[in-house]
Amino acid sequence: MAVTDVIEGRYVDLRPCTEDDAEFTRAIRMDPEFVKFLPAIDNTIEQQKAWIRSQREKDGDYFFVVWDKAGDRIGTVSIYGVNGTRSEAGRLAIKGRNAMQGIEAQMLLFRFGFNVLGLECIDGFIFADNERALRFNKQFGGIHYPPEEDENGRMIIRIENWRKDYELVDKKFSAILYRDRK
Repeated sequence: MAVTDVIEGRYVDLRPCTEDDAEFTRAIRMDPEFVKFLPAIDNTIEQQKAWIRSQREKDGDYFFVVWDKAGDRIGTVSIYGVNGTRSEAGRLAIKGRNAMQGIEAQMLLFRFGFNVLGLECIDGFIFADNERALRFNKQFGGIHYPPEEDENGRMIIRIENWRKDYELVDKKFSAILYRDRK
């Protein structure tokens, strides 16, 4: 579902994905750094544009491109499958230049989900061998469940991020990220 507003942060902004982002979103999903931990895609630019058009019309699906403050695209992030007060987050692939960018992108996404969409829980799924993503996600206070095998034989860890738990995390990160703001 298309949103029109940019979600602004101090280190990054989340902008709704448009067809103009097709080349970037396709390239990041084909990057060897990310492909090993995301479902692979094999499509053309025109197919990627068609997917973006379709995604923008789908209820409960919000796909953002992460931009740094220099005006460069550095990643993607999404909330999708909104079902009442629950959804899934994913499509997180960030090539940021500093750790604050990835943390803030996730914070802005969770704030959007909890405060704008009114969600109570945002689920995530991470390949069990993606240690970097697991370490990153543990910072956000979610409940990590034991690995389970998916339909392709890969071990997946499900994470539940509850609004009430995230509020404490948001305060902690805000104190760090925005401490010198007046």
